Amino acid sequence: MTNPTERIRRAAVAGAFYPADPRELRAMIDRQLDHARTLLKSLPVHALPQGAPKAVIVPHAGYVYSGTTAALAYALLERGRGTIRRAVIVGPTHRVAVRGVAVCRATAFATPLGTVPIDVTSEARALGLSAAETEPSAWRNDMRATDDSPAPALLVNDPTHVREHAVEVQIPFLQTVLGPDLQIVPLNAGDASPAEVGDVLRALWGGPETVIVISSDLSHYHPNEVARAFDDRTIDRIAALDEPIHPNYACGAYPVNGLLDVCRRGVHTAAGQSVSTSAQAPSSPSFNLDLRFLGCCTSGDDGEVALSHALLNPSDTAVLAHRPVPLDPNEPVVGYASFAVWQTVSDTGTSSASQSSSHSLNHVINSATAGAHGSGIANDGDSASRADSSDYTDSSDHADSDNAGSGTGRTDNVDRARTAIALARLSIRRYLGIEDPDDIDPQTIVDEHGWLREPGASFVTLTEGGRLRGCIGTLEAYRPLGRDIADHAIDAASRDQRFRPITASEYPLLDVEVSVLGKPEPMRATSRDELESELRPGEDGLIINDGRGHRATFLPQVWDDLPDPHDFVSHLLAKSGLPSTTTWTGSRIQCHRYSVTAYKE
Repeated sequence: MTNPTERIRRAAVAGAFYPADPRELRAMIDRQLDHARTLLKSLPVHALPQGAPKAVIVPHAGYVYSGTTAALAYALLERGRGTIRRAVIVGPTHRVAVRGVAVCRATAFATPLGTVPIDVTSEARALGLSAAETEPSAWRNDMRATDDSPAPALLVNDPTHVREHAVEVQIPFLQTVLGPDLQIVPLNAGDASPAEVGDVLRALWGGPETVIVISSDLSHYHPNEVARAFDDRTIDRIAALDEPIHPNYACGAYPVNGLLDVCRRGVHTAAGQSVSTSAQAPSSPSFNLDLRFLGCCTSGDDGEVALSHALLNPSDTAVLAHRPVPLDPNEPVVGYASFAVWQTVSDTGTSSASQSSSHSLNHVINSATAGAHGSGIANDGDSASRADSSDYTDSSDHADSDNAGSGTGRTDNVDRARTAIALARLSIRRYLGIEDPDDIDPQTIVDEHGWLREPGASFVTLTEGGRLRGCIGTLEAYRPLGRDIADHAIDAASRDQRFRPITASEYPLLDVEVSVLGKPEPMRATSRDELESELRPGEDGLIINDGRGHRATFLPQVWDDLPDPHDFVSHLLAKSGLPSTTTWTGSRIQCHRYSVTAYKE
């Protein structure tokens, strides 16, 4: 980085913060991950959400001090291997201060485990540069984002990255848990407001392919007992989204505060400089961001991590974590903690189900769906309790909507609907502890239906007396559909932040809907007029994406409220953060359409 033409940022702290020898480094990371996996397996089944976290907060000290604490979060990120292909890593500036959030002009970072490319295209977009300005060597040092950038606090600064360790120490863990197909966006956050750092995160938020890694230690060089007291208060504040955290209590306070700003104000802000997250009513929220404290220690604890007591015993919130007896209460120490943030879509999207081929499950399926309002007939039209999201899925359709109206196709849809709803209901009953004697493990349903073992993205919507009671899902297929349905059923019942959790006494009053999104198809339209003429009202869900952080979708159900294509597109543009009057030609805005089949009771 001292040579202006150097494109690879060489490892600066290998041999100091972590082993320089690749074998030693792999062995150390493997040991720490194995320890973390063991700790996580000790937690109750539903202590943490399913799937990979969208964001983590992890410490950045030497691995012998903080590696076991960081490994808690990275062991959870392993769930995203094969799906997560980009890590946006934001650390503080320990050596060279900056005002704002700094990228560098390197094209890759090197560690003893190999070289990881930087997603310079996304950096250029976040800076507000054109498609012709994505070559970092052409960027000026200390160049700031353009006035119309989605991340105004972003700037280019090489010196702050030369010896900074906060980002670097995260990369070997990421290489290990996410594999070789990884890109990174390394950022150093200096003096900046929570909203400024938050807008940088929003501009780079992406979909399931992206994880946000916030690099921060806690207090520094207080006696162990004093440090623990300071750190416990800071952990409580972070868990409560109580920003701003002061740098005296977390050296990575600026990046931490940026993530808390996103958790508090949402991925999409009023300024519209980011990914839109809602898709039915323009004011509807669509992403839930669920932040969980995982565990903590200090540099004086010899790597012994204290798990979050709330994960071990959710009913007891009086204790933050049962820390070990300090080896030396008066030893000056540094504090460490790990957190994880899960993102779920709080409003529904799409649907499908699959034909039941197992007679042994008929009784369970019938009893699980009985007493509601029918046997799970396919329904594409009811949008009263739905909203939508801006991300889209790569999963294929699991229901053949073209055959839904006749013969075998309709029977297939009905049977698949009954099976999917039964799976959702059984999962909720098990979670509430009100299983029937004849209930089977939900996994048995998945095992006996091949379509549930295929990758799929689902939404589960719960209503009570016609009113929305919970709705969570995802629009990207990253795991088997059956698992996705089962987990989102529990999430909708317990983790939709707009509602109190479902109780056992409410269960008989619930109606359940399960949905799966069809595969988006690119549209040929090269202008707004062409797009509006190609749209099929009542049939098409629409995704728009300008490639610069403005992305949004409307489900087909939204046609019920906006039947005119011009109005439909206008509202969707506004949802994405673009002016509703926006027009374009060429490929400035990419458009995809998709279909939806919704199964409900």
